[in-house]
Amino acid sequence: MTALSQYFRLHRRYHRSVNLERDFDKPDAVEGYVLTERSLDALQRITAAFTNPKAHRAWTLIGVYGTGKSAFANYLTGLCASETSKVAEEALHLTEQALPKGDPLINQLFDTLPRQGLLRCVAAGQREPLSWTIIRALANGCQEFWSRKQKPDVSRTLTDWAAEISLGCCQVTNQQVLTTLEQVTQSAKTQVLLVLDELGKNLEYAVNHSGTEDLYLLQQIAELRYPGKYQVHFLGLLHQSFAGYSERLSAIEQNEWTKIQGRFENLQFTESANQMTRLIGQAIERSDKVEFICAQKAKAWFKALKPVLSDQGIVEKDLSGAYPLHPVTALVLPMLCTRYAQNDRSLFTFLTSHEPHGLTEFLASRTLDGDQLPTLQLHQLYDYLSSQRRV
Repeated sequence: MTALSQYFRLHRRYHRSVNLERDFDKPDAVEGYVLTERSLDALQRITAAFTNPKAHRAWTLIGVYGTGKSAFANYLTGLCASETSKVAEEALHLTEQALPKGDPLINQLFDTLPRQGLLRCVAAGQREPLSWTIIRALANGCQEFWSRKQKPDVSRTLTDWAAEISLGCCQVTNQQVLTTLEQVTQSAKTQVLLVLDELGKNLEYAVNHSGTEDLYLLQQIAELRYPGKYQVHFLGLLHQSFAGYSERLSAIEQNEWTKIQGRFENLQFTESANQMTRLIGQAIERSDKVEFICAQKAKAWFKALKPVLSDQGIVEKDLSGAYPLHPVTALVLPMLCTRYAQNDRSLFTFLTSHEPHGLTEFLASRTLDGDQLPTLQLHQLYDYLSSQRRV
């Protein structure tokens, strides 16, 4: 008898979380990304703004840990690269696979994304002044955009500031940041996509250091309007709304934070339970030997549970894809992870980690006996979640 781990495995991209700076412009970090209804909606709304002068150009992408915010942002920046790059090619291929033939979003992307790509400025927030994080993002973006060309003076200035930030001694003002942002945009002669992951860390820093200037800098960026067609498009990734970070402030200060959040278009990044069940199936890879067994088992289970599954929007193919999870486990897992998991745990932690009672341990400890396929059942999922809550 052979361990199930010989027949099932998790797609390698789910074994680690995405880091926007580390994974920037890497095709293998985009490979395997699954576009969901939520991410397609966000993509449509963001890219539509690239050619619409009246559109909103500042967004906050809000979702708890593990909902795929960073993975979406990494895919988006890849899609906005030069069309000759490998990462743009991979991102466009994923988009075409996810959409039905003739979908208008494909034409929108071809019409809005310039051949040379956007100037993509990416950084992960830290507990530091917001101006520092923006400078690091601009320095990163300029380094990539002008890597083989004569760099403008503003790029060299950013490199110097980034070096000072690494030493913790950069004395740059918000007005200098705004002026530099405009110079970068005009020098690039293309749209600028400024993406800050973990923006909440900057907001935490602002709370602890009376950093009202940081909030006003965000507001000014959200309200930027330059003459001509080249504009700055800002995307900030958060685990909660501004109000969640400002709870310890006075009521007056909290109101100010809420007003500034209103300058941003909020994109809630929370998938439905049935969409997450489909994601499980897309994350699990299986060998041809067990494909038929999974399909037959799923057919029987779907027939027995059809009234419940149909109400949840689950089809037979979803059950087959989620094997070796028991169908009830596959249905309940997303809801339990959202409700009970710790903040630093997620659905994909359960699937990929080697922790007790997780899927990886299950695959290593169970065997395939003929056509008898063991399934990870609901009580085992509860054991996993219970053990995590005791950590």
